[in-house]
Amino acid sequence: MNQRVEQRRYLLLILSSTFLQGSSFVASKVVLTELAPLWLAALRFFVAALSLLPWLHCRSRIASGTAFPVTTFPWLQLIIIGLLQTAGVMAFLTMGLTQTTASKAAILMASNPLLVALLAGILLKERVRPLGWLGLALAFTGVVVCIGAQSVASGAIGHGEVLVMMGSACWALATLVSKRFRLAVNTWTLAFWQMLIGAVALALLAAWRGESFALPTHTTVAFLWLAIPASTGAMGLWFAALHKGGAVRTSGFLFLCPFFAAVITFAISGEMLSAHELAGGVLIAVGIVLLSRTPTARQASRTASLETSS
Repeated sequence: MNQRVEQRRYLLLILSSTFLQGSSFVASKVVLTELAPLWLAALRFFVAALSLLPWLHCRSRIASGTAFPVTTFPWLQLIIIGLLQTAGVMAFLTMGLTQTTASKAAILMASNPLLVALLAGILLKERVRPLGWLGLALAFTGVVVCIGAQSVASGAIGHGEVLVMMGSACWALATLVSKRFRLAVNTWTLAFWQMLIGAVALALLAAWRGESFALPTHTTVAFLWLAIPASTGAMGLWFAALHKGGAVRTSGFLFLCPFFAAVITFAISGEMLSAHELAGGVLIAVGIVLLSRTPTARQASRTASLETSS
């Protein structure tokens, strides 16, 4: 396949995923007025997983004439990814949000690509060139500027911030192990099982913590958006992009999530973007362009293209 076409496909995948992930912050804020945090996360990914069942069933029958050849699945790897990507990230993030501000949590979660870059060299031997580090630094600075540095300048690191950082660490580890495992299952099957495994773990944790269970009534539309496009769609597109690109390069696009969240808020409420949000968006864009132009990123793209065509 033409390298330029492959590059455009990769960008479409990762931009769509980060846009949907950004929208989840807005939808979550609405639904949290009705549901307890951990039950919200559990229900969100349980419904998200169920929404994939018809598609996977049809795909499986077309491919092999049978329903789900689950006996051949790499269950240990799927469980590890599910516990990290869904259960770990969402449990720590939602619990942390009860003890810290959304602005602090957003910036701490946005540090994920930096952590991925540090660990990728150790686990994947995926080195980041100086231009890539400059891109990461500019993008992270853009997130801080976009959210507003003054909103996080005061206050020491507390229990809530530590929980959010643990969620960010889970996401970084999930990104790296997903790339390292190179599972012989398609993108949407991987998304289904890791979301279902994570949802079960989150439900058990919510019950253990004694959170009251409820179903959304007044925020049903926001919940369905959160569960299907912002979870099913975002996860599937994320794993597809991760397969095509390097772990560091793909994670770098997560810097766009807070900016997309601000843009979506503007589109819904009409609240104008401030000067610092626009400036932060420019810094994020410049940082991602630099990161995408590093030799490592281009090599990862070529390698993924060869793997796809083989």
